Amino acid sequence: MKEEEKQNKKTVPMKGKSAMKKRWVYPAVYLSFAAVILTSVLWYQNDAKNTENNNTPDSALEDNGAAVPVSLTKEVFQMPVAEPEAIEVVKDFFSPEAPAQEQEAALVFYNNIYYQNRGIDLATADNKAFDVTAALSGNVVKVAKDPALGFVVEVEHDKGVVTHYSSLASVSVKQGDQVKQGAVLGQAGENAYDTDAKIHAHFEVRKDGEAVDPVMAWDQSVAQLATAVDDSRKEMKKAEEKKAAEEQKKAEDKKPAEEKKQAPKAEDKGSKDTKDTKDSKDTKDTKDMKDTKDGKDANREQESSSQSAEDTNAPAADDSGANE
Repeated sequence: MKEEEKQNKKTVPMKGKSAMKKRWVYPAVYLSFAAVILTSVLWYQNDAKNTENNNTPDSALEDNGAAVPVSLTKEVFQMPVAEPEAIEVVKDFFSPEAPAQEQEAALVFYNNIYYQNRGIDLATADNKAFDVTAALSGNVVKVAKDPALGFVVEVEHDKGVVTHYSSLASVSVKQGDQVKQGAVLGQAGENAYDTDAKIHAHFEVRKDGEAVDPVMAWDQSVAQLATAVDDSRKEMKKAEEKKAAEEQKKAEDKKPAEEKKQAPKAEDKGSKDTKDTKDSKDTKDTKDMKDTKDGKDANREQESSSQSAEDTNAPAADDSGANE
């Protein structure tokens, strides 16, 4: 019995031990544990990040779960001055759609030439200097002194939007600075370009290098302003294309009418020329026929005269012979 039991024990394979003896087992087990640990760490970090994001002001939900407008959590354009209540707009943006009187008021006279105002001019009622601030957070891409405009500062934002500040007597930033909304950029002053405005600040908003009315930007985010400008440009383009198509259609409709008017004249002229030619030819033929007839009649008369003369002479000869 003992020998049979020994034989039976020998015939039963030890799967666990034999598997552990293989070289790839330990690395596989190690990698499995490492994968489990890494997955747990990533899951924990992701869960913590989501929790943090839900607590930020940019979330569309408040702490109690009530929905709030996302636009209220984003930065919008503000008047580029420290004290807006003490500032007034002394010159508006030149708009092609504005009445003639408003357009005239939005012109700048410089070097005996009138220029369209591409922004707005801000000043105080008592003509005093004031701080000019960033209308929106962004990156300062230009700080320079222009002989006509004074100090110039330009701040770049998203969506191709740039804010321009000029007629500054001094500046408080340098190129490459990151400025927040409301940060002081400089102080308003006078410039040679618009002496009538005296102490003021010139402010422009540009989209893709083209100036737009800053009034459009008030209380608008960069995305909202960019969308509004793009929509306005599309409408203007459609209107221009429609106008061009209408003018082309009018020109095409007018062209056949002119051709129809000219066609009869050409035919009449040709008919007249043909008639004149025919009349001339008929006159010439008639004249030739008349000349020919006259010639024949003359020949006949001449022949008759000759014959008469011969007839007259013949009896005379006979008479002479008879007398003889």
